[in-house]
Amino acid sequence: MTEKITCKICGAQEHVIKTHLAKDHPEWTVERYQTEYPEAPVISPFAQELLDKKRREREAAAGAAPAATTMEMAGTAAASVTTLIPKGHPTKRPLHETFELGRVKAALSAKGDPIPISVLSAHDQQDMVPAISDNYVYDIDELKNVILALELNIPCLVWGHKGAGKSELLEQVAARTNRPMIRVQHTVNTEESHIVGQWTVKGGQTEFELGPLPLAMMNGWVFCADEYDFGMPSVLAVYQAVLEGKSLVIKEAPADKRIIKPAPGFRFVATGNTNGSGDESGLYQGTMIQNSANYDRFGMVINKKYMEKKAESQILQNHCKLVADDADKMVEFATLVRQAYDGAKMSDTISPRTLIYASRIGVMRGSFRVGLQLSFINKLGKIDREVADGLAQRIFG
Repeated sequence: MTEKITCKICGAQEHVIKTHLAKDHPEWTVERYQTEYPEAPVISPFAQELLDKKRREREAAAGAAPAATTMEMAGTAAASVTTLIPKGHPTKRPLHETFELGRVKAALSAKGDPIPISVLSAHDQQDMVPAISDNYVYDIDELKNVILALELNIPCLVWGHKGAGKSELLEQVAARTNRPMIRVQHTVNTEESHIVGQWTVKGGQTEFELGPLPLAMMNGWVFCADEYDFGMPSVLAVYQAVLEGKSLVIKEAPADKRIIKPAPGFRFVATGNTNGSGDESGLYQGTMIQNSANYDRFGMVINKKYMEKKAESQILQNHCKLVADDADKMVEFATLVRQAYDGAKMSDTISPRTLIYASRIGVMRGSFRVGLQLSFINKLGKIDREVADGLAQRIFG
């Protein structure tokens, strides 16, 4: 079996696209090729077979050393070409398999075919990859949008109510696609030096210590700017060139650290309770009206809403081991509270996070109404407490 694959750029027949790009299309990277042509293979079956054979021989010679600690080699017999495939190389895997969604219609293409997405092979920065949560329930449309932003290298902002799962969605996408990620909280006290780095004294010597943003750019991590709308607009301006895909210039850094270019795997994502236009609800004190030019640089903005009843019930069943009937009742309470909030009958709403706390306490105390009182109702003002307690009594007695 020596069939070659077709280069989608020029139609050439090749065994290894990476080698072909380096030779005939130096302006292209494998990552760009896979983004432009997501369904196109990058290694022929023949080359893949050789790669697997070489790996098995190498493991046998080294006492079965795990593939994650070695450089994999792909060769072409016809051209006698050998190319290195480094750790962390993006490979294509079906979306529905990567996120364990099953072959549901929403997780497949319009034609019913698997949707290929980039998943990194094992690499040296596994400790930076978030842990996979088997309990997270995905909104598949939101998931596909986040994946698309990462595939196209488009800065993505996810905003919505407290506890809607904004940060966890981004973390679980990074976890399932094996992407290293660093999450940086923003507050009114966040300064530019906290982001890009600053001069420090170590062992009696002054040296410039890079901040989380340049480290993410250099190492190809996903940079998650959490609570973005809590930051001062003048400070967030430091991100603007980076959001455009350009280099970061650190004015105070020494010459060798002054210009930081983004590595191919670097991605920028952010979360917030607002979309930068201010807090219309009054719930999120401390958030600020942001600079429109800054937010204009986010190529994708996702308004993450609370999930549907069925999905939220499933989360309670997964996280708290509730039976379906109890989980449904807790979700019904949350739905009534949210409807009361939307109808201006209450001044606060309840998040899935709080519902999980209430469920766990309710199981241990033998009363879900007590769980709701301790986790949610006691946080409210007098009038809101009466409304919420009445709803709880209606459902749980």
